[in-house]
Amino acid sequence: MFRILKNPFKNLEYTQGGQQTSYGDVIKYYDAQLAGDDVLRTIPERYRKDFCLSLLKITGSVPPHTDSEVKTSINFYVEPGNYRTTFYTPEPKAVKRQIENQTNGYIFQQHELANRGSFTARAGDAYLLGVDRVHDVQGSGERTAICLATDKYDFYEVLHMLVETETV
Repeated sequence: MFRILKNPFKNLEYTQGGQQTSYGDVIKYYDAQLAGDDVLRTIPERYRKDFCLSLLKITGSVPPHTDSEVKTSINFYVEPGNYRTTFYTPEPKAVKRQIENQTNGYIFQQHELANRGSFTARAGDAYLLGVDRVHDVQGSGERTAICLATDKYDFYEVLHMLVETETV
């Protein structure tokens, strides 16, 4: 449920705005303003209204989970830190739980998951992620990414958009 975009996005210039939401003290999302339109051009113009832009900051490992309110995200890694993102398939009887402000996202237990693949991003990399699928983020340091996310389109629908704009 991930795919790297073919062109690097180095030196993205952005301005951080107010905090949108946070999950524990580890994941925080902020409003963001971009200096250029390279990020937005990855999506055909007719779909852009269905995506939101934010700045993601992660400061520690994140357990296996599905995101709340988002199906698909394109993460443009400004500072990837020392992290590996891994996707999983849960066992049929896997126990799902939620933390305080999760809506339709869930937390899973590692021993009830099967590994389906992983990646380690580098600065300038951009990845299409199916964040409605179980994934975790393991590592240390600070991870910063510009996120272009949608609650309307699934991974494969966004992948077709990226094929149209020739970014995958």
